Amino acid sequence: MNRREFMKAGVATLAGISLLDVLATQTKPAERLFVKRFSSPGDLARYTRLDALTQPLLMAHRAGYSPQGRWPECAIESAAKVVRTGPAMIEIDVRLTADGELVCVHDKTLDRGTTGSGPVNAATARQIAQLRLRDALGKVTDFRVPTFDEFLAWGNNGALLWLDLKDGSPEVVVAKIREHGAEARVIVSAYGLESVKAYQSLAPDLVYFIPFIPALDLPDLESVLAAGVDPDHMIGFAGWYVPNIKAAVALTERNIPALLDLSRADQRLRPNQLDERLYKNAVKEGFPMLNTDQYEKVLEILGIQDWA
Repeated sequence: MNRREFMKAGVATLAGISLLDVLATQTKPAERLFVKRFSSPGDLARYTRLDALTQPLLMAHRAGYSPQGRWPECAIESAAKVVRTGPAMIEIDVRLTADGELVCVHDKTLDRGTTGSGPVNAATARQIAQLRLRDALGKVTDFRVPTFDEFLAWGNNGALLWLDLKDGSPEVVVAKIREHGAEARVIVSAYGLESVKAYQSLAPDLVYFIPFIPALDLPDLESVLAAGVDPDHMIGFAGWYVPNIKAAVALTERNIPALLDLSRADQRLRPNQLDERLYKNAVKEGFPMLNTDQYEKVLEILGIQDWA
C-alpha cells in the first residue's frame, strides 16, 4: 500500500471502516491445502479401517520427492507440494544423529541425498543442519535436512505423516509426538516384536504400521496380536508390487488395511510411462492403500480429487 492509498484508508477508518478491513480486501486468498484433520488417534484409526475406505488412500513416498528431480527426499518443501497437489499421506524417514537428535533422511549415509558424506549417525545435528539436500538427479537444492521436530511442527497444518522410523527409541519418538500434539496425525512404523511391545506399553492409542515379512525376520500377525496390539489401530503390509495373498487374507479377516508398495515399480518411470492397469487392478482386487513415487499421476489415474 502506497502513501496515497494509506491516506485513503485513514479517511475510510474515520467513516467507520477499520484499516484491517481495508487491508483484508487487498490480501490474496490462502492457497488451498489438501489436508484432513482427525480429532483423535481413534478417529484416524476408524478412518483407515479396510471397510471404511471409500476410495484409495495413497502414500507419497519419501515425502513426495520427484524421481525426475527438483523435489528431494524427506524435504518439508516436497511435502508441502504434496498437500498443495492432492490428498495423500506423506511418508518421512527418521534417523538418529551422533548427538541423539532425530533428523529426516532416507539413507543410512549422507552421500547420495545431501551435500555431506558418511553415516548419518556419525554426524551431529548441527553439522547436518549446514547441509543441503540433493534431488534424485544429484543436483544440489536450496532445501536443507529437516529435523523430526520441524516436520512434526509443519504437520500441524493437517498433513497426515507416515513415520518410517529407521532409528530412535520408542520413548523418544512417542515423547516428541506427544510434545507436538501429533497423535491424531501420524502413523507410526514398528519393526520387530520388541519394538511393537515397546510402543504398545508407551502409546497403545496411536495408529501403527506393522509389517509381516518372514524374509526380514519380522513377526507374524498372531504374534503381534498376542503382544496386545489393537487390530483396530493397526495397518499391515501386503507386499511389494505382487501382494502376499496369505497375509492379505489374514488381515482382511480382521478388517486391517494393508499397504501395497508400488514404489519399486514406478520410481524408474516418468509419469506418462505408468501402466494405469497396475493401480486400478490393485484397488479392484482389494488393496486400496498404495505407496507410490508418482503420487500426482496416480491420483489422476484413480480419479481422486479430495479426501473422502
